[in-house]
Amino acid sequence: MTDTIDRLDVLDLDDDVRERPVVTRRPLHPPPPPFLPLSATVRYPPGRVPDVQDAVPVARETVRGPRRWRWRWLTASAVPGHREAVRVPWRWPQLTRSRVAAGLLGVFLGGLGLHRLYLGYWRRGLTMLAITVVGGFFTLGLAAIVMGVWGFAEGLLYLSVRRGRFSRDARGRPLRG
Repeated sequence: MTDTIDRLDVLDLDDDVRERPVVTRRPLHPPPPPFLPLSATVRYPPGRVPDVQDAVPVARETVRGPRRWRWRWLTASAVPGHREAVRVPWRWPQLTRSRVAAGLLGVFLGGLGLHRLYLGYWRRGLTMLAITVVGGFFTLGLAAIVMGVWGFAEGLLYLSVRRGRFSRDARGRPLRG
């Protein structure tokens, strides 16, 4: 392979003078591929892949005010027949919410967001209440009608759907009934 020398001071008309050999070197390693195949980057766990609606939201631990403690008796201890007292944090009792109550609140009072408040979704419930009251005043009732239809549809979903988002409360606990 040759490379032409573009110089004006060479006036020789002979083609051999105007060309010189070009030495090229090969790289030591082949170039990397432009992208990695999907099988090299993604590894799936073996077994059944859970459905997106089956995912339970992780409950957040919130501490409000001073931490209260209670005593719990453990029957299993190092000494047979002896009970040990252990100090554990006090918590409110776990209340299970009813699917039927949430659905009926949604069907009859859904525009006010009471079904959302009942299930623990405070921001969504208060937002629906504010849109119904304040937005309904400024839009001559149109926003209240829209929120009523929305709440009615959510009430029907709470009554009919057995899995997914409409089968759990705000803390991720399943609804009973």
